[in-house]
Amino acid sequence: MLHRRHLVQAGAALLAGAASPVHAQELIITLRAPDSETDLRNAYIRDAVQLALDKTRATDGAYRLRVSPPMNKRRALLEAAQQSVPNFLVATGPDAGRAAGLVPVLFPIHLGVNRYRVCFVNAERRALVREATTLSAVARLRHVQGRGWADADILRANGFTVSEIATYEALFQMIALGRADMFCRSVLEVGEEARAHAGLKGLALDDSLLLAYDLPQYLYTHPGNQAVIDRVGRGLRMAFADGSVQALLRQHLQTSLALLNLPQRRLMTLSVPTPAVVEMNDRPFHIDLLRRP
Repeated sequence: MLHRRHLVQAGAALLAGAASPVHAQELIITLRAPDSETDLRNAYIRDAVQLALDKTRATDGAYRLRVSPPMNKRRALLEAAQQSVPNFLVATGPDAGRAAGLVPVLFPIHLGVNRYRVCFVNAERRALVREATTLSAVARLRHVQGRGWADADILRANGFTVSEIATYEALFQMIALGRADMFCRSVLEVGEEARAHAGLKGLALDDSLLLAYDLPQYLYTHPGNQAVIDRVGRGLRMAFADGSVQALLRQHLQTSLALLNLPQRRLMTLSVPTPAVVEMNDRPFHIDLLRRP
């Protein structure tokens, strides 16, 4: 598995390799580049896709993973729809994916663990968050999310005050500067983000609250990329059947789980508006992070 501190460098090398000759039988797959040197959100996605391709190498042949130029998710969905790069796979939710004209690899790529959210808070407001023992009290605090993220709509549907911010790194700055109180993140993301922003004065990680809401995500791509859809989906299901994708996910969760003490947190479950699109029943693939060993 790709070591985390080499993620961005390896991505640049993959992009540079785009000009090199490619064997006629080699399948090219493109993934979205990180937004910054501290952005490791896509590290698990890359490793999961690579695992699926390795599982199917004997039957389907060689492959090469590449990364796109840096772009936000909205731009990535547009590029995938226009087939600007080969076999562009973008992890997103059904509404955004379908709205862009894309189709999914039918496998819940995060195995349901992204339903759990832990929040960055302004250090001076940390006690206030600890004292917010009801959902309405948490909702009254000032929240930030990325522009166009599905989380913002879910939070607002539950009465939260949410500001949407255009750039990833600015979200952490908003909390650190006290311009917002809470920035809630998936448990898969928050551990590495806490490590990457450990020196940012004013930024703290809440130790009391665990939000939960369903947020299914899949890998979406152009409907013409049927060979990739079939291969990656088949490989992920093979990896689920033998336990290797669950093991990979837990490996990526290690940093977060070591920090979070999930079973001891105050769990608040949010309602989710009825989705416009339901791709599949994800439940059989979910990992229960709250079950004690």
